[in-house]
Amino acid sequence: MTGIMYGRDEEVVQRLKPEPMTSEEAGAQDDISDLEFKIFQHKMNMIAQEGKETTMKLGASSGMRWGDVAFGIYTGLGDLSVVATGIWFHAVLGQIPVKYITKHWIDDPSVGVREGDSFFWNDPFYGGVHGADMGLCVPVFYKGKLVCFTGAVVHTGESGGSEPGGMVGSAKSKYDEGLLAPPIKIGENYILKEDLLNMFSSMNRDPRTMILDIKARLAACRIAQRRIVELIDQKGVAFFLGGLRRILTVTGEAAKKKVSALNDGIYRQPRFMDTVGPETALTKINIVMTKKQDKIKLSFEGTSPMLPDKPLNTFFQGIIGLSMVYFCGWFFYDLPANNGLLEVLEWDFPENTLVNAKGDVPTSISPFTQTCFAHGMFLAGARMSYSLDPLRAVAAWYQGFGVPIYGGVNQWNEPIADITPEINATGAGARPDMDGVDGAGAYFATMSDCSDVETTESDRPLLYLFRNYFKNSHGYGKFRGGAGVGFGLMIHHVPWLAMGSFGYGSKFPSTMGIFGGYAVPPVFIRTVGNSNIKTLLAESNTSLPHAMDKVYEDGNPETGADSHHHVTMTIRPMMNGDTFYLPVGGGAGYGDCLERDPENVLRDVNDNITSHWLPEYL
Repeated sequence: MTGIMYGRDEEVVQRLKPEPMTSEEAGAQDDISDLEFKIFQHKMNMIAQEGKETTMKLGASSGMRWGDVAFGIYTGLGDLSVVATGIWFHAVLGQIPVKYITKHWIDDPSVGVREGDSFFWNDPFYGGVHGADMGLCVPVFYKGKLVCFTGAVVHTGESGGSEPGGMVGSAKSKYDEGLLAPPIKIGENYILKEDLLNMFSSMNRDPRTMILDIKARLAACRIAQRRIVELIDQKGVAFFLGGLRRILTVTGEAAKKKVSALNDGIYRQPRFMDTVGPETALTKINIVMTKKQDKIKLSFEGTSPMLPDKPLNTFFQGIIGLSMVYFCGWFFYDLPANNGLLEVLEWDFPENTLVNAKGDVPTSISPFTQTCFAHGMFLAGARMSYSLDPLRAVAAWYQGFGVPIYGGVNQWNEPIADITPEINATGAGARPDMDGVDGAGAYFATMSDCSDVETTESDRPLLYLFRNYFKNSHGYGKFRGGAGVGFGLMIHHVPWLAMGSFGYGSKFPSTMGIFGGYAVPPVFIRTVGNSNIKTLLAESNTSLPHAMDKVYEDGNPETGADSHHHVTMTIRPMMNGDTFYLPVGGGAGYGDCLERDPENVLRDVNDNITSHWLPEYL
């Protein structure tokens, strides 16, 4: 390494903003016309999009197959210049591992960075989120010169922690969380190192999926590498290097201009969660956004303290990454998603707080804290941006997760550990002029998909009893949030499956409305052990519940040992024939519900989105 340093590199994670322009990049700027730049930018976007699609087509995990993918093209210094993504926060987090590689491995004789190499990582200290988010990048050389990196970051469903599925809700330290690899070389001379892949597989409950996902990332990177070399053949190295830099420069300048148009002010938004993982508790994130001239500063004084033995902590870089969910998807929607956007952002993270993890504290369910913060960004951002662009001042999509986690062996006798794809089936927030979209996706991965049930059932030991819009799942208002999805599962084909869930918002709403709109109702889980559901299915019983609200009606013929759980449900064995019912929330409401058009109210009742009694109750 550069110098002798083992353990975490606290300096490199601070380098989220673009690196200074090199003399070579600066010298190329005058030779790039505006038209050539636009064509170049389009070509780079298409190369990245091909990388993203390739990753999705070849991967095995739920996250990879259904679009929780960020495929990026990085400068030779590690800045993310171009990204095709279904998951916004990696638009600014993916460059940290690449900058680590350029800092430590390029000049290290025992490692080096050469043509044909490939590097892997999943340590959340560098990736910013949690250990299930894994990345791979390759250096791209042209006639012996390093010109850029290509890379893919994707959620792989299992990382070898003390609980299956990549989310260790009971973790007491980072040593419960499984594989945590800083950037490490796993391939040379265009060949993956089988000894390292074998090591990874021995540390993982689902080695097939992990290795296939690694190879999918690598295949996509190599395709992008080939396209880039072809482009440089046509335009030259100087043009390529200058073009990547100009994308970052133009993005940063445009972001500053847009922020300058906002009213200066201070926007405060405290947010709360009702879980710390293994138990119910109330925690607070105190968000203060200060907008002054062309800068927005985030500060967090008054946030709950760091939890030494609970996995809700997050590294500060994860919070910065989640700020990009709001910025890329809503405020800077018309600008490229890259770390040039961070030119407008400043931050201050107090020590010993939930949002600034240190030492060996666990961070396995840090996405809860990051998501809770992102919800605050929606609320404060709507108020901040209303005077500039009121149609973009929208209510939040559902923020509470609510996703089954499982591990075991499937019907083909293959080990499995993952999450179900309904994480991508939440409702969109209401808008100033219309309702939110039903089953829109995930707020952090708006271009993702939730699969179809037959595909999930084909290699998972689960039978869907139903999956459809969950009645009353949204926040009400002048415009309602989009409906979320409710679904029922039965353990099928196998004797048992370890199963739980992750999320928050069973005791305290996870997703608040805006400008008088209602919050999304709390959600919870129902399980039934020793269920008679198989008998009822064999009888073709017509009274079986076909929607979430029917599960709780008096006419439900299912019997057994029923119980109810917080949406963060600890992993436990569920036996063949046991059932599991979980709602994924809808979007938050916008405006006063008393101003809602009566025809829209009737439509919601007729479409089974709203109960007939709800309008009178409201």
